Amino acid sequence: MLRDAGFKPNRYIFSQILHGYVKAGLPEEVSSTQELLSQIGLWPSKFAYEGLLSAYADIGDKDSLLRTLDEAYAVLPSIDDKTASREISHILLLDLYTRLMCSSAYTDATCSEIATKLLTTDYFPLEFAIDTVKVLLAKGRPAAALEIFKIIHKYQKQNDHLSAFPVYAAAGGLDYKALEPFWHTANVDSKELFMLRNKCKLYFHRIGKTNSKLGDQFQTCLEENNVQGALDLLKNLNKTNITLAYSLFLPKLNRSGFSLQDLINQTQDHEINKALVFGYVFNNLASIQSTDDLKSRLTSCLELVNEYRAKELLPYNDVVRLGNSIVVKLVTNIISVSDMAEIAKLNKSTVMHDVFRIFSHTLTKRSLRMLYLQVFEALMLSNLRSFHGIPKNTVIQLVADVCAHQNVTFGYGDWILSGLKDAGVPRHIVAKLSSDQSVELSSFSDLSVVLFGGRTSNAVRRNENEDSLANQMKLPSEESVPSAAESLIKALKDDPKKLDTELKSIEALWSLQKKFILLSYLVNLGSKDLVERVLQFLPEEQRKQREPMKSLAHIIKLSLENHMEKESSSENVKQSIQNLQNLSPKDLYSTMRGPHLDTLFRCWPTEHISDLIDLTKKLSKLGLNSVNLQLAGVLVNRGLSNFVSTLLENNKTVPFTFLVGNPRNSLTKSEFLPSMEYLKSVDSQHIPGFVDHCLRNAALSTNDDNLYQLIRTVVSPPFNMDLLQVCIQPTLQVLHHRLEVSENLPEDIIQATQPVVQKISALKAKASN
Repeated sequence: MLRDAGFKPNRYIFSQILHGYVKAGLPEEVSSTQELLSQIGLWPSKFAYEGLLSAYADIGDKDSLLRTLDEAYAVLPSIDDKTASREISHILLLDLYTRLMCSSAYTDATCSEIATKLLTTDYFPLEFAIDTVKVLLAKGRPAAALEIFKIIHKYQKQNDHLSAFPVYAAAGGLDYKALEPFWHTANVDSKELFMLRNKCKLYFHRIGKTNSKLGDQFQTCLEENNVQGALDLLKNLNKTNITLAYSLFLPKLNRSGFSLQDLINQTQDHEINKALVFGYVFNNLASIQSTDDLKSRLTSCLELVNEYRAKELLPYNDVVRLGNSIVVKLVTNIISVSDMAEIAKLNKSTVMHDVFRIFSHTLTKRSLRMLYLQVFEALMLSNLRSFHGIPKNTVIQLVADVCAHQNVTFGYGDWILSGLKDAGVPRHIVAKLSSDQSVELSSFSDLSVVLFGGRTSNAVRRNENEDSLANQMKLPSEESVPSAAESLIKALKDDPKKLDTELKSIEALWSLQKKFILLSYLVNLGSKDLVERVLQFLPEEQRKQREPMKSLAHIIKLSLENHMEKESSSENVKQSIQNLQNLSPKDLYSTMRGPHLDTLFRCWPTEHISDLIDLTKKLSKLGLNSVNLQLAGVLVNRGLSNFVSTLLENNKTVPFTFLVGNPRNSLTKSEFLPSMEYLKSVDSQHIPGFVDHCLRNAALSTNDDNLYQLIRTVVSPPFNMDLLQVCIQPTLQVLHHRLEVSENLPEDIIQATQPVVQKISALKAKASN
């Protein structure tokens, strides 16, 4: 397919494919791609590991990242690759650290495991590390930035870079006090410390008054009746200070007798004029009084908007930056108008919609979103207790309802969504405000988007969340999704209170994509009850689309509880299968894809295999290209090879890479034996490769019994295989590492794997010399 598209397959392209599959939550595709790369000599490789590691870091899967990183450290030194370095570079470690920290909702997160690895060599990329500190500060991650800064200080004692930190800290929403630990770590003398503190305080004081000098000049012109001077200042506004056109110049020049059209004629600058028109509309709406004829004011305002849209002076598409006071004034006036007796037929929500609908014609979507952000911020942070007797949170709900109605969406990681939950805004409204920010998994993606995308939540959370959800409970954001799923199931059995706490945290703080992946892992574990509860956290459309996942969880649950033979023909199971058969292609794809698919294949009732084959063929036409072979491989594992011919279109036999299982579902002895018999009859030359992959998956799994049984089966009659002969070196290293960390190894396993231990130990000793 890559060749057909004009690409020449290479290590980099395949590393991006692995990267994309991890981010999409498709571990089976990751595994099958690794098997393919292994066949053509591209796995394991440094490029492939980098693709996996960066993806795990981007999605915040710390456990998988650290596990894969340890595996890479164990495997890469043994690869005979003269074209590239086989070591994990410190630049990559710093990049992974940054990605992982920036993907976490927990702003005080650190990762000592990666930081420790940065101390293991004499070489250290100082400039890149300093840039890493700046990025982490700009993302509001002071604890992580400090952890890297402490490492920098071990290698370099000069402090030239300290004076630049306030710029990045301010961009990350931090205050000057957040930099105090950096000054102490740098161990600067008292004179320099005094200078740094003063410089830092002055900078933070100054950034809030960037345009004060220009404002003073403008005010002086007005006081001296220097009209031309004031107009000249207006004409000279540029991209960096154009917000002054609507926030300062327009209202004051209006009061001095200049009409909007006068100012447009004077400036003759298209971008400045667009800002002036927006300001005129905003000030008109903010100045509505309770005694005004609302309908007349809104009609004239809308006519004005349509007039300037025709002249291409609207919609305004630049920055919207307004003061809290003017925003609160706007909302207060809207509420007061709707309280008037003569328009009692209008409720507050209707008036709010009418007023803000004009803004949807006045601003582009980007600028409209900025306006709403500032409206919410003003309402939540302003300490106002009520608006004309209406509780503040009710006003926030009204604005949120308007925002949802007009389809103005916010990113899932945005602080505003947590703030709205704290204000008591109904869940269905917050769900409408949530937008699925899909990440383009392109090899040409700009790294700056990954590092700097989204709005930092740190500063606002400090002000608004005295009792916020994030401060009440331990955030699961740093947990991997599989670990979180297992934790939920354990809490379901043992600790209902802990379960409620964890579910509330997931509902409030996890992205929609992460909730989708969590559902797959809960299905994979057969927890129908938890699937039902997590489904309630999804927006209505996505919830309905994934409702059938309960049927999948039910089927897996019956198998895991060993009730399948007794209940597989029950109406309950039949109904679950019927539900899946009735799904639209799109809903079937959403329901079936994910880490639970392999487990579902292994748990599906034998008497209904023909139904599963039909569903799988339907899936293969929807984009899951390898799913037919995946099912065929599982059927061979289950001793049902008589069914596989209907799934093989371009293959005469099932490729051995689809018979080897995966680290989550490594083959049991009862699955290994029929698979060996199948290969003996159709593809005997690939038996060594099959055994190698099975042992590697078992060593990477958490199931000790499966690993021990598989080793016993391989080295005992009738196979009598030599592990050193049948396993490639990366597999031997993974086996060796697993044996090292395992406790209470059975004596026969120690004996069977002794040659492996001796060989890898000798290689390590040779490398250290």
